[in-house]
Amino acid sequence: MRKDIVKLAVDLAKGKNIVEGTMNFSTEQSNDALRQAFADLMEFSTEGNFTIDRKTFRKHKVAIFEILEEVINETLQEGLKSQFDGFAEYRNLAWGDQNLFKTPAEQIFRVSLVSDGNGNIRRQRLRDGQEFSVTLDTYAIKIGEDFHRFLAGRVQWADLMKGIAESFKRDLTKRIADAVMASYGQYNATYHNTFTGANVFDEQDLIEMAMHIEARTGSKVAVYGTKLALRTLAPSQITDNMRDARNKVGYYGEIAGIQLREIEQSHNYGSDTFAVSNNFLLVLPENADKMVKVINEGDAIIQDQQAGISSDMMQEYFIANRFGIAIICTKVFGFVKF
Repeated sequence: MRKDIVKLAVDLAKGKNIVEGTMNFSTEQSNDALRQAFADLMEFSTEGNFTIDRKTFRKHKVAIFEILEEVINETLQEGLKSQFDGFAEYRNLAWGDQNLFKTPAEQIFRVSLVSDGNGNIRRQRLRDGQEFSVTLDTYAIKIGEDFHRFLAGRVQWADLMKGIAESFKRDLTKRIADAVMASYGQYNATYHNTFTGANVFDEQDLIEMAMHIEARTGSKVAVYGTKLALRTLAPSQITDNMRDARNKVGYYGEIAGIQLREIEQSHNYGSDTFAVSNNFLLVLPENADKMVKVINEGDAIIQDQQAGISSDMMQEYFIANRFGIAIICTKVFGFVKF
């Protein structure tokens, strides 16, 4: 039963249609099915007002929390990976797993001119990549009696899970964005420049920076930024088709053969302030060694705060996750600030 509940809960949280045999259930039917599954697990009746008393919940809370922890783990990972996927590497580690990254061992070797039959040249050894770990911290939020409200049919499951996952995502988005901004002038910062006033970063500057990075890394590059940041870039020659394409997405998708890729924007908690700066662009080599490392260690932890501790007697649930964020670069990259 537990596996069925987890699958149904995860599918609902992700907005997937629930299919059983030849039947395709609506969202409301799926929520009712999930409530019934929890009711069967907790051995209480769904007749009448379909509510649950505290004694029944307390008796089965260990099983309930284990299910909620599994669901939160899956839904949270899905939400994090989309925003910085182009230049962030995500790892989900079990408790006790080795938290260790190894940088690629890539070198450009000196090529020597020798006479025929002469093999007496300096040997060059390919060095192993450097190893490093990411410091982890615990992040937590508290929610009130929302799970009880779900069982009573007053809140949808997707809304409950979305609120939890989105809360973690917004906090980590801010931390990742801050770490990226702090990398300006660091990590082989040969091509980090600030452009102000009439000193505009134009197509010629972009091509020159891209060529330098390609020459140093052997990799093609792409430009990353928010929609407002990407809109500052424009090709020197513009066709009607290019204008139409820009109008559809908000920026030119390609300039001089260089791909432009959007970083999804979000708000800081409780405000209308953007979490990601609109005043920077990253010019990154397209390779497997992504500059941002995000670690999620272990599973979500849910604990309850006993009623009576809080002043309003509300039952609260403490939800914690362990994350680590680091900027580690083995190659040069471009950073443009406006």
